[in-house]
Amino acid sequence: MNTLIAQCAQQVLDGASLDRSQIERLGQQSKEALDDLLYHANRIRQHFFGSKVRVCSIVPGRLGGCDQDCAFCAQSVRYDTPIDKKAQTLTDEQILSAADQACDNKVPHLGIVYSGKTITEKELARLESLIRRIRTEYGIGVCASLGIINIDQAQRLAAAGVTRYNHNLETSERHFGKIVTTHTYQDRVRTVEAAKQAGLGVCCGGIFGIGESESDRIDMALELRHLGVDTVPMNFLHPIPGTPLAGSSTLCPLEILRIIALYRFILPKTHLKVAGGRVLNLRDMQSWIFYAGCTSILTGNYLTTAGRDAKDDFQMLKDLGLEVA
Repeated sequence: MNTLIAQCAQQVLDGASLDRSQIERLGQQSKEALDDLLYHANRIRQHFFGSKVRVCSIVPGRLGGCDQDCAFCAQSVRYDTPIDKKAQTLTDEQILSAADQACDNKVPHLGIVYSGKTITEKELARLESLIRRIRTEYGIGVCASLGIINIDQAQRLAAAGVTRYNHNLETSERHFGKIVTTHTYQDRVRTVEAAKQAGLGVCCGGIFGIGESESDRIDMALELRHLGVDTVPMNFLHPIPGTPLAGSSTLCPLEILRIIALYRFILPKTHLKVAGGRVLNLRDMQSWIFYAGCTSILTGNYLTTAGRDAKDDFQMLKDLGLEVA
């Protein structure tokens, strides 16, 4: 048993946070002692979350037509990708149909995701009404991911019934400029702060496998800890033809598990949601994410790539003795 990993785990279980130097040493030693890291990450998960797992699905309220330049994204008009360069906005009926499907699949949360830097007043007013209908008619939780918003917009979403706002940092502040140039890292931080100020839960994480270093991963985790977000989506690059990252190699399953476990040590009481790239990158090792410390999954299709059928995910949770929160 690796002594450092065991000591760090006990410190976390006792309610204390790891400092930067401890995290760096943990990351270094975990490369040679992955089994130990996973074992203790699972202990931390069980201690703070038991057997409960959050499950959610998403619907692309607006797809494509984005003028931003996120290097991994198929929805940017700047890249020659399979996604139509003209934004496609779903009708009320289509979004309500997605809510109905979530209910049929017994998925308790639905996220409405809009492409683009932000939303217009007309779009926000429409969504306020639509969110109220979903909450009333289907009784499921509604999350929103609408780009950069201010405190007034966040308060209106909260009043309409949104429970959680999603806005990812994507990576560290240092690496951010290599991935996005059309808006700033601080734009994203301010949106997270606005959502928190409005009383919304915050779902904020990033994407791994985009050329970041171990230090970048630690930086982002520490920033998320500082911001006090309650859910961290962990996406793993699915290279899209036509994007600047199209030629990138995908992360191997064991490295993905190491990243998840490291985040569990840094963010012991925060939900870790394994989302985009799960099927492509983890393949037959998808069930291992819970042993690594995952407590939340995105089921069904993602925005521009295929995910996994909700029935298969629920069967996986049942087989593992886990329960939907």
